[in-house]
Amino acid sequence: MANLKSLGEFGLIDRLSRKFKHQAENTILQIGDDCAVYSSSKNQLVSTDALVENIHFKVSAISPGQLGQKAIAVNLSDIAAMGGTPTRVLITLGISKKISTSFLDQLYKGIHKTCKLYGVELSGGDTVSSPESFFINITVIGESRKGKLFTRKGANKGDLIFTTGTLGDSSLGLKISSNKKCKCSSQSRKHLLDKHFNPTPRLKESRLLARSSLKITSMIDISDGLAQDLHHICKQSGTGAVIYEEKLPQSPAFSKVCIDNKLKHLPLILNGGEDYELLFTLPPDGVKKLYRQFEKAQALVTHIGEITQTLNKVSLVRKNGKRETLPRLSGFNHF
Repeated sequence: MANLKSLGEFGLIDRLSRKFKHQAENTILQIGDDCAVYSSSKNQLVSTDALVENIHFKVSAISPGQLGQKAIAVNLSDIAAMGGTPTRVLITLGISKKISTSFLDQLYKGIHKTCKLYGVELSGGDTVSSPESFFINITVIGESRKGKLFTRKGANKGDLIFTTGTLGDSSLGLKISSNKKCKCSSQSRKHLLDKHFNPTPRLKESRLLARSSLKITSMIDISDGLAQDLHHICKQSGTGAVIYEEKLPQSPAFSKVCIDNKLKHLPLILNGGEDYELLFTLPPDGVKKLYRQFEKAQALVTHIGEITQTLNKVSLVRKNGKRETLPRLSGFNHF
């Protein structure tokens, strides 16, 4: 097995990138030069995200392959949140001395798997030495159709709030990953761990919304937790919101594990984060069409609340009818 010193920076880049054969349609110049070059007549979307060892992940708790898959998937989710299609990624690695070529080979195997699955081109990046912790930074580029760009700003009083998929699975998956005493069937454990370590960016659902005539007034992906991300929509839109406990979608695995282990489900759903589901709003007159389209696509969508006029206030109506205000800074905080 070659070591990093003998490979050198450019040898490492060649080793890690040689399996990436996919090329986007509008590419002029691929990886290997000072810049990648492409042309476009569509809206261009750009997002970047860093994953730092011991902050976002622990090498002992996630395999290199899973880390590679997740690093790409969470960035593709940002493009999905805008109603776009991801086209290319750039990857920067900060490599500490304890990282081996075997680790990087497996990391890029996971990266390649996800890029291939969603038809995304590797267009470049950088490799640097890191004195302490390993880190990976992904820049993702996508495009959207003219007039079909979804943002956090635009929700109006009376709009209904929807989410794709189910909530809380990822945070519960993280919780049980380090708890061997948790009462959990092998099937439930697999579902919850997959939700955390191998999230699915909701690109199919995003495309469905972008190609429809539905008037989506705002959208975001749930990365920091339902409560915090809904606050982002309200802040940008100058509105408030109310959501209902009884409507929050839960998977059978999530519900059973919470009940069997006497875990409080609401903190996991509201503040856990990393669900990477789409949270969006639309006027009531579009609801029937929304349900028809999602049913046809065999995709789950759930009405969970309404947009209100109360500025920056998000309320939760409990099953007993009691209403409580959700803190603005609940959910994940880097600092």
